[in-house]
Amino acid sequence: MKDQYADVKQDLYGAFVARGIELALNNGLLAIVIGDTWMSIKSFEALRLRLMDGHAFDSFVHMRDVSNHPDVFGANAAFVLSMTGSRGRHAPFVRLTPLGSDRKERDLRVALAQRSQESGFFLASGEDFAAIPGSPIVYWLSEKMRGAFATGRPLSEVANLRQGLATADNNRFLRQWWEVSGVRTAFSCTSREDAAASGARWFPYNKGGEFRKWYGNHEFVLNWDNDGAEIRTFGTEDGGRPRSRAQNTGTYFSPSVSWSKVSSGAPAFRAYPVGFVYDVAGTSIFAATSRERVGLLSFANSQVALEQLAAVAPTLNYEVGQVAGLPVVDPDDGESLAERAIDEARSDWNTFETSWEFEDNPLVKLAGRS
Repeated sequence: MKDQYADVKQDLYGAFVARGIELALNNGLLAIVIGDTWMSIKSFEALRLRLMDGHAFDSFVHMRDVSNHPDVFGANAAFVLSMTGSRGRHAPFVRLTPLGSDRKERDLRVALAQRSQESGFFLASGEDFAAIPGSPIVYWLSEKMRGAFATGRPLSEVANLRQGLATADNNRFLRQWWEVSGVRTAFSCTSREDAAASGARWFPYNKGGEFRKWYGNHEFVLNWDNDGAEIRTFGTEDGGRPRSRAQNTGTYFSPSVSWSKVSSGAPAFRAYPVGFVYDVAGTSIFAATSRERVGLLSFANSQVALEQLAAVAPTLNYEVGQVAGLPVVDPDDGESLAERAIDEARSDWNTFETSWEFEDNPLVKLAGRS
């Protein structure tokens, strides 16, 4: 596998497909049924490129759930590949989601007869997929949505996306903010120099957290005493290499837009004010101005961006590279609505007693007025 099929060695079926292409006649067809993990995951990009290099899909049936089928386990992709077809040729793609082989057969017939997206029928080509970073087989995207990848600017060209600190031992360096001395905590430093001059030991820390849009998840503080001296040297006590990784330190304490790297569903983007150091799990976006930052937050939380992200990040792990490739058409659109959403989310967050800006319980406040 490593020697003969190094670019598709992630799974045995990748080598199976590559060998099938090699054995097929120049003017022939190749029919295959395999799992569907290769369709979007980044590690299978080389396999997707092999399939589309000088070839074209002739037909494609995507079975998203076949758990009730007696002979097949897991989601599958069944397709016919033309060895001489043009990559720009559109082919029919059918998505089947119901349980049971009988219902799938019925829905397949309906889709082929009605040829509508509502029935699970789509038309797409290899060129459509190649226009999207990583060439994912996202046949269900609309023409307008696919066009955004061609006309929009990648988010990485509009703003800076960075990964943050890996402490190597969160139990040692992190605390809930109420567990430490308030006198030794600084909440609003604007730079590393400002933090060092403050004499504080503890600083707000963005480590991702639960699903929450616009604002929130301000719970932890980090021991960044003396410009993080203890963290930077952690692991070198016996002459070893540092276990922690303090990267992109020039962006620490700057305002940002951030999201949780791992989610239980769709990602949620939030605004973070000045004062925060950020974690590898709280990957962050930095813009030149406050207006640009709010505009990008508005875009990132839009339904358009969520659909685009679902195309390039099919798992629940949202990496920097995947978010960086999102096409931004108008980052300022919806800025005023985003500012209102941030204000509302901040007010909501501060009703929790675990917020360091908590003042009073809204129910108690209302009771006092009656």
